[in-house]
Amino acid sequence: MAVLPCHVRRTTKRIFPTTTPQRTMITKLSILDASVARFAPCSAIWLYDRTDKADARDAVVFERLEEALRRTLDDYPHFSGQLRWATKELVQEHANPRHVGRPIVVYGSAEDPGVELTITEDSRKLSDIVPSQEDRLTTKQIWNATDFPQHELQANTQLAFSNLAEFEGLPGVAIQLTAFECGGYAVSVKLAHCLSDALCLMQFAHAWAAQSRRLFREDQSGAVCWTPLFDPSLLDQYANLSTTSTTGTDGDPEKFKKARSLPMHRYDWWATDAPSYPHWAAASSNGTKPPPEELARLELSPSTYPPWPTWNMTAPVGHVQIRFKADAISKMKQAAESSLPEYLNGQRISRLDAALAHIWILINRARRLENTQDQVYLDITLGVRGRLDPPLPDTFVGSPIILGYVTKTGSKASTSAIGAIAGSIRQTMSLFTPDAVAAYIHDVAYEVSPQRLWQAFLGSRHTLVTSWVRARAYEVDFCATQQLARYVQGVMPRMDGLVQVIDIADTGDFDISVCLEKETLQRFIQDPILKVYGL
Repeated sequence: MAVLPCHVRRTTKRIFPTTTPQRTMITKLSILDASVARFAPCSAIWLYDRTDKADARDAVVFERLEEALRRTLDDYPHFSGQLRWATKELVQEHANPRHVGRPIVVYGSAEDPGVELTITEDSRKLSDIVPSQEDRLTTKQIWNATDFPQHELQANTQLAFSNLAEFEGLPGVAIQLTAFECGGYAVSVKLAHCLSDALCLMQFAHAWAAQSRRLFREDQSGAVCWTPLFDPSLLDQYANLSTTSTTGTDGDPEKFKKARSLPMHRYDWWATDAPSYPHWAAASSNGTKPPPEELARLELSPSTYPPWPTWNMTAPVGHVQIRFKADAISKMKQAAESSLPEYLNGQRISRLDAALAHIWILINRARRLENTQDQVYLDITLGVRGRLDPPLPDTFVGSPIILGYVTKTGSKASTSAIGAIAGSIRQTMSLFTPDAVAAYIHDVAYEVSPQRLWQAFLGSRHTLVTSWVRARAYEVDFCATQQLARYVQGVMPRMDGLVQVIDIADTGDFDISVCLEKETLQRFIQDPILKVYGL
C-alpha cells in the first residue's frame, strides 16, 4: 500500500497533571530500568475509524482526550517529570552506592518538562494509510507495511536519554493525536524506555482510555481503572544487596555465577577495538561512562565483542505484517507438540512458542543459513513481574524486562522440525526462575554502568522478539465506541531482525510484525512454508 503525500498542521503543548504534588519528589528508578535506558523508546500507535461517537473533525474529541490525559497523569505524575542521572550524593546511603548510569526522575516542581502533546490534522484518509480490519482478514493477511508512516504519526519530540547524554528540559513522554480527513484518528504514545516497558505502556493507555470514556458518556460514573504502583525500590529488593558495601563493587560471587550462567548475551558497547565497531556507538556511550581515571581502577565484568560485522546497517529494511488466524496458530501448536524431540519431552508448548518457532525457521531460511554451522540466535524479551517470588503485580510501573536467547546452528535453525525449535524456546524460558532472575538483578546492580552490556543484537545472525500478547492492545477504547482499534502498531526502529507479536482481543489471532533486509524479506514472504499451517 503506497501512502499518499499529506499536508499536516501541528500544534504542540506541554501537559501536566490536574493536581500538583505537595512537594518535589526524587525517585531512583530500578536496577532493571537503568539497564534499558539505552533502548529505543517504548511506543505504540492506535488507529481508529470514525464513528457516530468519535469524529476527529470535531475538535471536542481531542479536547476530551487532552483533559482525560491530564487526569490520568494524576496517577502517573512522574511521567511529566524530569529524567536525570543520579549523583554520588543522592545514593551515598544506599546499599549499592554506585551512581554512574543510574536514572532518577524528579517531579512535582515548577521546572517539570511535562508530557509533550502534539495535535495534528492530516489531509489523508485512514484508508490511504492502513487496510481495514476486514481487509486484514481477507486480502491483506500478508501486508507489506514498509510504507506505513509510523514516524509521521508519532511526535518527533526528542525524549530525555535518547542519546544518554541529553536530558535537561526534555520530556520523558511524548504523545500525538492525529485527525484524518475522513474523521478517523490516531493516538500515539512514546516513552523513554527506562520509564516503561510494553506492559506498563498498555496499562497507561487503558487508564487514559478509561478516563476518556467517562467524558464521552452522559453517565460520568464510569468504571475506575486500576491504580498504578510506582515504587522502583520494590524490584530492587529482590537483588538482596549488602548494606555493608562502601564502594559499589562488592557482591555475592555465587549470585554472579548463577546470573552469568543464564543464556543472555553480554555484548560490550564500550569495546571500541571490536571488529567493525561503529563510530556512533562510542559517542552514545560516553554519557554514562565513568571518568577515565576512575575507569582505569575498576574491574569490568566479563563480556564479549558485539558481532558488528554481521549487521549491515546500510542495507534497506522492509516490514511485513502477517495476520495468522486462531486456527493457524492452533495447527502450529499441534505440529510443535507432535514433533517434540525426545530430549525435550515434557516441555509444555504455548501458542506463542509455536508461532515464534515457525517465524524463526522462516527467517533463517530466508537468510539462506541452511548450510552454515555458525550460531544464530533468537533473542527474546522477557517480563519479570511474574517471574519473581513473590511476583510483582501487572500494575507495577517501570521497565522490568530482561533478554534471554535460544541458539542453534544456522543449519538446525533452518531445517529442524517446529517442535525442536518451540521446545527449545520453552526450555530456555524455564531457566529464568525466581532465583535466577533475582541473581541477575543482583549482578546488574554491581555493573560499573548498567548501559555497558547489551543482551541482544540485530543483523543476519540475530532475531529480536518482543511479545505484546495478552496486553489487550486492540481493546484500548478512548471514545466509548465499544469497538476494537482498526490497527495497532508497536513502534520500533525498522531494523533487520525485529519481530513483534500482538494478539487481537479474544479472537485468538496473532498479528506478527517482521522487519528484515528487503531482499531477505521477499524470500520470507514467498516461502511456501509460510502458509503451511494456513493464515
